[in-house]
Amino acid sequence: MSSFGNSAVRRRTLLATAAGVLAAPLLAGRAQAALPRVYIDPGHGGTDSGAVGNGLQEKNLTLAISLQVRDILLANYSVDVRMSRTTDLTRSLAYRTDDANAWGANIFVSVHINSGGGTGFESYRYPSGGSGDLSLHNALHPRIVSGMRSIGSVTDRGQKTANFHVLRESAMPAVLTENLFIDSVADTNLLKRADFITAVARAHAQGIAAHLGLSTTPPPTSFSTIVDNTTAGRFTASANWSTSAYSAQRYGADYRFANPVLESDAAWFMVNIPAAGNHRVDVWYPAVAGYNTATPHVVVTASGTQTVNVDQSTGGGAWRSIGTFNLAAGDRNLVGVSRWTNAAGYVIADAVRVTRV
Repeated sequence: MSSFGNSAVRRRTLLATAAGVLAAPLLAGRAQAALPRVYIDPGHGGTDSGAVGNGLQEKNLTLAISLQVRDILLANYSVDVRMSRTTDLTRSLAYRTDDANAWGANIFVSVHINSGGGTGFESYRYPSGGSGDLSLHNALHPRIVSGMRSIGSVTDRGQKTANFHVLRESAMPAVLTENLFIDSVADTNLLKRADFITAVARAHAQGIAAHLGLSTTPPPTSFSTIVDNTTAGRFTASANWSTSAYSAQRYGADYRFANPVLESDAAWFMVNIPAAGNHRVDVWYPAVAGYNTATPHVVVTASGTQTVNVDQSTGGGAWRSIGTFNLAAGDRNLVGVSRWTNAAGYVIADAVRVTRV
């Protein structure tokens, strides 16, 4: 978490300076006004893992949430977004606030995961911050609680104040969110769910938009994307998944296969959905006699996961629809091919296509 200090004067000076710097350009040409600037700070990173518990690391969770916040904002609102990190990098506290101040951010939101034996959600602003801090706090906190509760039971620990570095040294309204406790089994059961992470990110984005008075950008009239098992950074699978080019019905150079087993070991296709709505999900696989006849395909929808079993012994070498789903905006593991099936034969993960309908 953030360091403490006694620097109310520093905070007031930064805010006054920022106000002076921003006033002149606005007066000089209002027609040239820039988009609102949102600075997202995924807590910790790199050599600083943050809190650790129940098989999770804070730095990974904060980045997953923050990346989705960014993508949801950019897909749905006219806004500019900058992040303190977009990968697993080490960033000092000073870097985070100096970068946001130099960029001229309008608001600063720092995303964290709590620890210390509690449970639930809480958020913070600077104790002697101005009305902007309170407005941002009031916009974010209840929306995040509501978003979390759309997935599971979550305790509201309330809106609080603290002399954290990122709140004190930022020259704009700033809020720090503590998104459940990593050392609570009940909380981490939620934090391990992709739909929960998306709900938390969406609530952050909605709170930011409400504070800034942003209206939703009309969604794109069309959207379609393909993710292959070789698409860089878009496909993940354990070492239990082997690679093959055996069948000419494959999509691209090869495909992945694994033996069925009654345990969780899915191969995942990550897809960036620009705007919420109904999307058709198609899968491509090579069909070979003896391949699995009931391969589970898990789709992370806006209301939770849905599983569709596919007979991969037939109908291969072409796009095959597994259904139309209401998907939330954001970048996440969207379609998983699971090994958890009683049917015999290899399960196949080759490519997926997602199309807005």
